[in-house]
Amino acid sequence: MDSTDVNNQQQNMRLRSAFLHWIGCVAAFVLLVAIASKFDSSMFGTLAFFFYFGAGIYLNRGVLRRIIEWHPMYSTLHNVTSAKLQYFFLWPITYFFLFIRLGINRLL
Repeated sequence: MDSTDVNNQQQNMRLRSAFLHWIGCVAAFVLLVAIASKFDSSMFGTLAFFFYFGAGIYLNRGVLRRIIEWHPMYSTLHNVTSAKLQYFFLWPITYFFLFIRLGINRLL
């Protein structure tokens, strides 16, 4: 085994661990939205807004690249950017369906 194989194995993330990262982001976002709706201050609403985009960036850069390997044939600029933008803007929904697909793929 050469050093690139070892490096690739260290960068992979287990599906359960990635799911827990996603659950943590969703729970924190829901908590911020609940706090923002409870208080009249717009500070928590603004914080929830920025947290939503920050969590999307974190999940794309920290989790997505460790659980998905792009196939060289389909790794075009259009395919990768459209998928990453979709996962960035709609992360609470798209990551859930991604985890379902990956779970079914690993199960079967």
